[in-house]
Amino acid sequence: MKSTLLILATALAVVSFQSCKETTKTSETNAAESTGATDEKAAFINKYNAYVGVWNKASPRVEKSYSFFTRILNPETGAPFKQQETYFIPTIPETSVINTLEKFVSQEPKINELDGIGSQLVKSYNSLQTPLEQLSDYYKNKSYLEDDFKKSKELYPIVNKAFNEFLTANQQLGTEIQKIDLRLSNEELQGYKEEGLELLYTRGMLLSSLKKHSAPLYSATYDSYEDIDMASYDTHLAQVIEQYTAFKALAKDKERVKRELNISRPSPFIILYSNLDAYIRESRNLKNLIQDPKDYAQMKSTVSSMGINFANSSHVKVLKAAESVINTSNSLN
Repeated sequence: MKSTLLILATALAVVSFQSCKETTKTSETNAAESTGATDEKAAFINKYNAYVGVWNKASPRVEKSYSFFTRILNPETGAPFKQQETYFIPTIPETSVINTLEKFVSQEPKINELDGIGSQLVKSYNSLQTPLEQLSDYYKNKSYLEDDFKKSKELYPIVNKAFNEFLTANQQLGTEIQKIDLRLSNEELQGYKEEGLELLYTRGMLLSSLKKHSAPLYSATYDSYEDIDMASYDTHLAQVIEQYTAFKALAKDKERVKRELNISRPSPFIILYSNLDAYIRESRNLKNLIQDPKDYAQMKSTVSSMGINFANSSHVKVLKAAESVINTSNSLN
């Protein structure tokens, strides 16, 4: 099963467009209806973000542990592929995001695309914790020296089943989150456009282009970069740069910034611009790596022996830079 990388779903804020300009209340009924709609949207966003939290925080832990599990243990025997001095299988400790999701799954409003998946995620994550911890401790304490891997063979099918149940549901989660994220982003952009909030609209278009540019990297692997559509990659990066330039120009209007974002100081923008510069730089570094056969061969050799974190350029660095851009942008709300 291919490991998935961090999905860049935005923790969307509930925006009241009317708060950005002076309006007149037409009736108490309209005000009540507006408040009800806002509360309902807020409830949806809170629940949706519980799913995003699992994807961003719990899923990488499970995938990391699973990668060690599959590299070390032979599925035919439940014992290691080869004899080693030590064996390491990381656990997945209890995490607040799973507890949060468990609380939200049965609550209103229903999210039909996600609620069934959410129940499976919670169930499989919880069922994985104890046997995986036992297996991890078994190898950490070298108990296999006493029973010739007997307990490992007993635990393997239990742990493997729980892993696969979580990762199957997790793959479905990622697909649905991307669909919902796109829909919410489009709705938000349409609202900005209708209200004449040009700075917020341009920022939304910038983030949308960044997500489109980084999307092919979610499932990329370091040894198959030739599968990336570089023409599309270049087109979306050019759009990111174009919208970044437009956003910077609009952000120079202090009155607009105060009106649309309620920001009076420059520091949040300095950090955002720095992260955007880093994203563009890492994106270009990745392209240069792919286009240089010698450098790419050296990178694959380095990653194969030492891990992706030792690569000077990689899809992981681009995605981490994208995460920083989105997190900084969210902090402007």
